[in-house]
Amino acid sequence: SVLAGDQPQALHGSGGQGTTLDNHFEAIPADRTWRVPPQPKPSVDGPQSAIVTGPAGEEIFCDEHGRVRVRFHWDRYCPGNEDSSCWVRVSQAWAGAGFGNLAIPRVGQEVIVDFLNGDPDQPIIMGRTYHQDNRSPGSLPGTKTQMTIRSKTYKGSGFNELRFEDATDQEQVYIHAQKDMDTEVLNDRSTKVRHDHTESIGNNQRITVTT
Repeated sequence: SVLAGDQPQALHGSGGQGTTLDNHFEAIPADRTWRVPPQPKPSVDGPQSAIVTGPAGEEIFCDEHGRVRVRFHWDRYCPGNEDSSCWVRVSQAWAGAGFGNLAIPRVGQEVIVDFLNGDPDQPIIMGRTYHQDNRSPGSLPGTKTQMTIRSKTYKGSGFNELRFEDATDQEQVYIHAQKDMDTEVLNDRSTKVRHDHTESIGNNQRITVTT
């Protein structure tokens, strides 16, 4: 509705002209509910870096879906604990119904968080990255020819590792088990060694053959 009023000046010869008021308005039927125009939802422009968080003293903190909580660097008032954010989904290399790859980001790791369609209510971790306080396995650039998958013992210093060495004439596949190693073959197994074979056993060896 627009209201406009006019009070003419008291000029000679205009004594008969009174005060005027102009009013312009728009109306809607009484059976309709008036609402203000909706405000556009905020959007996030691009991915952001964050740190995985959890309760004090905890190294791995997730829910039943493998989601974690994070603290963004710009959030100065974030407590950096189990309540630092909503649960954030984690993109995996392969994900299916009961199969695939699973590597849960651990507390203190730096992750890259993106937002589906820019929606701040749909964050998802798209990757992880190393930094000065979170170094990669090996000693770069000296180990640049190695591809390594190394885990870390929960609340310990041990690790399991699968490493591929691709240096020319030094190619190697290395497997390290921090404690036990079990292999199960449901059918035949064959091993072929084209040169020397060395085997060392520090305690007992037991072989059972059943038919």
